[in-house]
Amino acid sequence: VDVERIVHLPTANVHAAFYLPTHAPIVGNIGALVPKKAQHHLVDAGPIVVRAVPDSRFVICGDGELRPALEEQIKRKHLERHVFLAGFRPDVLELLKGFDVFALSSLHEGLCTSVVDAMAASKAAVATRVGGVPEVVVDGETGFLVAPRDHEALADRIIMLLKDDARRARMGEAALKR
Repeated sequence: VDVERIVHLPTANVHAAFYLPTHAPIVGNIGALVPKKAQHHLVDAGPIVVRAVPDSRFVICGDGELRPALEEQIKRKHLERHVFLAGFRPDVLELLKGFDVFALSSLHEGLCTSVVDAMAASKAAVATRVGGVPEVVVDGETGFLVAPRDHEALADRIIMLLKDDARRARMGEAALKR
């Protein structure tokens, strides 16, 4: 990961790009829409987060075989106004810089470069404790680690960060420093 490049990239206006309310907090995810990335657990966390932070929005960047299933899940959970499948985006790193929180719901990872990208963009992460993720995300310092398949814990930590701007900023700064 080229940290200097990410630091110096312009920040995309995620709200304008997806026609979102101006002050809506953005939870972002980047990854192929494939089983091991398990974005369906992030969508399952959606209703819990939206109840606690009604303006929150989720932007999931990436494409893959699970897109139709995720679209159906979003409809079934009545999250069409809150969860956006952005598809493949050449400006994904600029969008990442516009997220408020980075969320990773993977079941398996080697070393997830999206998490490292998020850290280079000064974003606190809520990530599953899988593969090499615990080697880069320091639980409680640069973000939070949760068990895989636990959408309630994922939602709880996302809510914590969305409701605490100062903590989110501190964790983002610590993430960049790490």
